[in-house]
Amino acid sequence: MIPMARYVQDIRGSVNRDIDCSFALNLGMLIGDYVSCKRVLIGRDAHTPSQMIKRAIGTGLMAAGVDVIDFGVATVPVIHHHMERFEGHLMINVSRSPLRTDEINIKLLSNHEIPLEQRPTVYADWNQLGKLQYVNNYLDSYIKSIVESISPSVGNREFMVVLGYDEGSPWNIEGDILNQLNCQTISITFRGSLFGKNFPLANASSISMIADVVRASGADMGVILDNDRDTIFFIDERGELIRDQTVLSIFADHYLKSSDGPVVSSVVASKALENVAGGRLIRTSVNDVLNRVYTENAVFGGDEPGMYIFPEFQYCYDATFALLKMLEIMADRNMTLHNLASGMERYSRVEFSMECPNEFKDSVIERLAEHFSGKKIELIDGIRVEESSEVVLIRPSRFEPLIRVYIESESSEETQKKSRHIMNLLKSKMSDIYGE
Repeated sequence: MIPMARYVQDIRGSVNRDIDCSFALNLGMLIGDYVSCKRVLIGRDAHTPSQMIKRAIGTGLMAAGVDVIDFGVATVPVIHHHMERFEGHLMINVSRSPLRTDEINIKLLSNHEIPLEQRPTVYADWNQLGKLQYVNNYLDSYIKSIVESISPSVGNREFMVVLGYDEGSPWNIEGDILNQLNCQTISITFRGSLFGKNFPLANASSISMIADVVRASGADMGVILDNDRDTIFFIDERGELIRDQTVLSIFADHYLKSSDGPVVSSVVASKALENVAGGRLIRTSVNDVLNRVYTENAVFGGDEPGMYIFPEFQYCYDATFALLKMLEIMADRNMTLHNLASGMERYSRVEFSMECPNEFKDSVIERLAEHFSGKKIELIDGIRVEESSEVVLIRPSRFEPLIRVYIESESSEETQKKSRHIMNLLKSKMSDIYGE
């Protein structure tokens, strides 16, 4: 058996500035030289830059002697579902970034982390070049597996779901699956001409549009799905966006009713999720959630923004399965999504970011650790400070020159007060370190 992916590595940058064909070719060579003579599965979304960059990466892999299994336009969960079939040890997906319209996002999923620092690479001899194989008719096996994994109760309820996609989305897989399960769908495509640069994808405009259609049609649920299909946002029958932490609690509660757990999330996890898990929650760094789900034999894992792992199906962030699983929970409990969400504990929560040059992020966290040294702190990923019913998490962004702050308490007044205090504290520490 081929081990499933345990690590996700992201490379993001502006198309033809940070990431061009030369960069992608060298990246393919670098990866191919490291993985040696193994197969790599590769796919992309429907945007033209993704096609260009994917082809360059594939060329680099072949030049390093690695066979490339090309799925063309396909989602992360679909490609990952075929890793064992094709004896792949690594998969790569290229798509437009969900954060900015001019950025490309390259995702590497593997059972080990791949060192990406620049190093000399070796071209394969002419008779040892990697082979290129195109894959067709790959959707049927994924759809069949997912339908067989979902309770027939979903079809009995005949749900109506509003599906929101970006214009570069690969296929309406969710619509096909829901139709097979006797459910109705309304599909909406978010086009750049309408939304301009209103990114990320789940922005005020797209959420409002889906919410309006849900209310007008009487649908049971609306969702917004990213191109990779590793991220999903839920909107209930009243047109209200369900917070990621509430969705995590719903899924965790479902699995822990029939299992001892554990469940895994990142340090961003709400105290509400801790309370649902009752001591069966494992918190880890944002980068390590997928790996810990695998190593801890967890029954469920997830993290913000809208990323969920269901080991019963596959070790991969899978938005398509998350949609079907949520409908199954609603059907089995005979509850609406709003009622499910209302039954979950909820804390007042504030999130904000402050600009901080990448080279100073670690120093800021070190200064904060000194400041909070007399309190109960965790240093798993940034610094997490817990006091009675109040939690403060301060961590460096993985991709941007930002420090991210998450604050939770039992009342909005306490949360706002703490937010002002932490903001002033950060400004002071940053000023001490680099004078701004």
